[in-house]
Amino acid sequence: MKKTLLALALAVLGSAAGAASAQSNVTVYGKLDLGLAKPLGTDAKGLADAAGSRLGFRGSEDLGNGLSALFGFEHRFDPDTGAANKAATFWQGYSTVGLKGGFGSVNIGRQYVPAFSLIQNQIDPFGGDTVGQLRDVGMRPGGITKVRVAGSVRYDFSANGFNVAASLGEGDKNGGPDKPFSIAGNYAAGPLFVGIGYEDPAGESDKLVSAGARYNVGFATFSAGISTGTTAADLKARGYMVGADVPLGSGNVYTGFAEQKVDGVTVSRKFGLGYHHKLSKRTKLYADFGNDSKLASDKSGYDLGIQHNF
Repeated sequence: MKKTLLALALAVLGSAAGAASAQSNVTVYGKLDLGLAKPLGTDAKGLADAAGSRLGFRGSEDLGNGLSALFGFEHRFDPDTGAANKAATFWQGYSTVGLKGGFGSVNIGRQYVPAFSLIQNQIDPFGGDTVGQLRDVGMRPGGITKVRVAGSVRYDFSANGFNVAASLGEGDKNGGPDKPFSIAGNYAAGPLFVGIGYEDPAGESDKLVSAGARYNVGFATFSAGISTGTTAADLKARGYMVGADVPLGSGNVYTGFAEQKVDGVTVSRKFGLGYHHKLSKRTKLYADFGNDSKLASDKSGYDLGIQHNF
């Protein structure tokens, strides 16, 4: 009996070790960002997270015959207090499981909208972070778009520099009743990036088309984008932005301008400027400035901080 139990125990341990080995490609990653900030539209100053501090886990398992299982989930938090960024959604970043093969990849869960991840977030030289960011003014006008959708299915395919994706979410989990839909594609090769995307975020009238391009001329990377659509109230919304990323010493200078109109009225006209100094491949200091001339008061803001990625 003892020999049988010992053999059984060894078998269980061997199985567990095999399972652990199969998961050896799991990656733990994150970002911590904190600094002194004054947001636009307020005179409040204090410590703030300008780039979305996070802790995430992602990985895959080889299932054989070119097929892999995928998973990932990401938590967002406020580093100055340690509190969850959005208490109602602990895995605020995303939480997905899926399969990948020669057909592309299919993921299910809470995840990014293709128009956001493939177009809108690719054009802003600030990457949508800090008070200098231009994405939300020029590429996401009228409050039409979504960053992520819950209860969704997303398909991605990439080949020869082309990337295409489409997603469909459940209406009742995203403010329904209609189901949020998005499709987007881009092409990236050498110094060139171009892309276009469409989004219907599950309203009666709201929809948005976004397009943009980036080009590296050697001493700088220039970018430009435009978005046009209608809001849930059936009002026309349009935005555009231009930007530049200029390497300088051990860092980069980011700058640009964006404007947004709703129903023919300019509601935002923003300028951004910043310098990010690299202390290493994973750590940097940054100083960013933003000014929106259409704000009623406190038209300018700044961020002075440090960011570490792992």
